[in-house]
Amino acid sequence: MLVQICVTLLTTALLVASACYTDSPPEQRWWAAGNVAVSAGMVMCNVDSLPLLMHSVVGYGVIGFGIALVLRGLRVYCQSTLSWTTIAIITGIVLAISAYYTLVAPSLRARLCFSGFYFALLNWMCAVAIARRGSWRISGIAFAGFVLLGLALFLRGAHLLANDDPAGTANSLVIGLSALVVPLAQICIAFGLILMVMWRYAERLRRLSTLDALTGALNRAGLEMQGKRTGLRAQRGGRSLAVIMIDVDYFKVINDTYGHPVGDEVLRHLARLVRLELRPHDLLARFGGEEFVLVLDGVDLPSALKVAERLRARIEYEMVEFDKLSVRYTASMGVVCSDQHDYDLIRLISAGDAAMYEAKRAGRNRVAVG
Repeated sequence: MLVQICVTLLTTALLVASACYTDSPPEQRWWAAGNVAVSAGMVMCNVDSLPLLMHSVVGYGVIGFGIALVLRGLRVYCQSTLSWTTIAIITGIVLAISAYYTLVAPSLRARLCFSGFYFALLNWMCAVAIARRGSWRISGIAFAGFVLLGLALFLRGAHLLANDDPAGTANSLVIGLSALVVPLAQICIAFGLILMVMWRYAERLRRLSTLDALTGALNRAGLEMQGKRTGLRAQRGGRSLAVIMIDVDYFKVINDTYGHPVGDEVLRHLARLVRLELRPHDLLARFGGEEFVLVLDGVDLPSALKVAERLRARIEYEMVEFDKLSVRYTASMGVVCSDQHDYDLIRLISAGDAAMYEAKRAGRNRVAVG
């Protein structure tokens, strides 16, 4: 028990330290607060000098409250939540169990058994919350920790319930194994939770480094990274690779007439329209200013021309609504294909750019082939 308390305190300190900075995510703070409560409850349950009510009832309630806070953090991590009413119910149930077997039908063995079953159930609820999120490579360690911790608590409770001899129970193999598994599971949970946050930050950094903040399309760095892979994949598969360059006509006039917020909304609107044409393996990037690149894997030149013409007509037809203003705009496009320009993405973009400017010179709001 002393080892378990020490491991709980150390893992709690680790979670608290990882959550003690200004921009820490809310779920991390819930995990830290929950582990602090669990640690406090375990200490209360093992200090015999405390009053009976604190030692045998309130301590269990504090542990249940702490696990409920951890569950709330997991739900927040999964873009959900756990209401304070549910947290109160979770805490109230364990208080009722411990109070019944302390004050109404005093039995240390029954209190340990049924509170152990209940804490096992709460840990399995935490595991289920993680499982619903998926991404086993990221959350598998924490999931395994919660499952193991729940299993150890359940087996220990079942063993205590089945054995009346306290001396034999204390020296049994099940109790010894559970004493080993519980600290290991706590360590898995602590490191698993921190790993989940690290992966989320890594994904956020990846998005910041490869996506355009205004439109959500790839930026030039993201296009260079993913475009090379798309080109190589198409080349190896013997498929055509088409590039469509898109530029908003008279974008400076839109900004000067209606203001930059309207211009930004036009770019977002254009990105939304283009995404309607995207398949899962196609790429959309903001190449600079009001210029976008659409990379189509497995599309030859005639098919790419149909896509571009469909986009051009839809853009011309659509209306941008922003702050009681209605704005129409058009776009010029240049279409090129690897059948004529090979698979080098830089060369395709350059040829597509030249075709797009040819469309602008020809009167704008049209599609040109490079």
